[in-house]
Amino acid sequence: MTIDHAHPILMVDDDEFMLAFMEATLGQHYPVRIANHPETALAMMRQQPPALLLADVRMPAMDGFTLCEIIKADPALADVPVLFLSALDGVDEHVRGYAVGGEDFVTKPVEPQVLLAKVERVLHSVAERAQLRQQAGYATSTAMVAMSSMSETGTLIEALKHFNQCADYPALARAVLAALQAFDVEGVVQLLPPDATPLALSSHGQASALEVSVLHHMAGMERIMQFKNRLSISYPCLHLMVSNMPLHDEARCGRLRDHLAVLAESAEVRLHALQYEQQSRRQGSAISDTVAQLGRVLGDIDRLQRQSRADATLHLNSVLDRVEAALLSMGLTQRQEQGIVAMIRDGFDELASGRLAEEHFQNALTQAIGELQSALCGQPQRASA
Repeated sequence: MTIDHAHPILMVDDDEFMLAFMEATLGQHYPVRIANHPETALAMMRQQPPALLLADVRMPAMDGFTLCEIIKADPALADVPVLFLSALDGVDEHVRGYAVGGEDFVTKPVEPQVLLAKVERVLHSVAERAQLRQQAGYATSTAMVAMSSMSETGTLIEALKHFNQCADYPALARAVLAALQAFDVEGVVQLLPPDATPLALSSHGQASALEVSVLHHMAGMERIMQFKNRLSISYPCLHLMVSNMPLHDEARCGRLRDHLAVLAESAEVRLHALQYEQQSRRQGSAISDTVAQLGRVLGDIDRLQRQSRADATLHLNSVLDRVEAALLSMGLTQRQEQGIVAMIRDGFDELASGRLAEEHFQNALTQAIGELQSALCGQPQRASA
């Protein structure tokens, strides 16, 4: 296995012959450095951490176990693997070596092939552990991103629910700003409803003239426009600008652009829905007023017609009484009088028959007026007996 020359194998031993032997053995395969004193080895390691430390267990000033303990206690050197060299092969020495964090032992006298094999195995083991840590870190990072994305998606869904509950334009503008706050950003929203005065609010209250000016400037470029940490999303009736996009977190910044684009488009849709709802309410109110006025007029006509028929009946009866009285003074025979009265009565009966047909129509009109009034009041009309 080859290693980066920036991180060679470091060997420390007080035996010059052993250092020369190991340098000759390993130097054919790896970049190596040597030290004949533990303190010298520590200084070299702090200047340039090695890929592996080969340390003799028995050295006069400091033994290899103590050196390993110092290395493992230093956060900058704790990941450096340590391979011990020892003339002893007892259980106690091995237990202590593993206890202080060593990887393995090479027993003296050292066999070149054994030394190479153990160095190769330790370097492979270290590389595998580093790869596993990297994979674990990537998996953790991916899981955190997924959890953040799920949380942001939930925030978006809640915001869309609140949009549907907004009954007017100011409530919608406040709901958009609340959604921005839930995403941990700040900004300005301007609503431009076709049927109302434009409304601009910021995270701090009424939007300033400068904020509105910047908003209009960015809205005139592209539908989604980002300049440094400002993000602008523009629709015909809604302009949204975020002033503090998290540029330090590129992944979150990208997710926020997507979520906020959906947020702005949904708010635009809700704005149009509010416009149509208000138009429908105004039209419905106008229709209700018109129908109510029509009902009052028809009711007046109905009462006038009924009164007119009643008055006509009274007038006809009065005329008939006066005719009969006048006939008495004309000197007519009884038969002549009866004939004239009969003719007049027949005429009255014909008029009464016509009025009876009109009365059926009048009753239908009265029923229709009652149903209309009940509909306006929201109460069912009870059928007349």
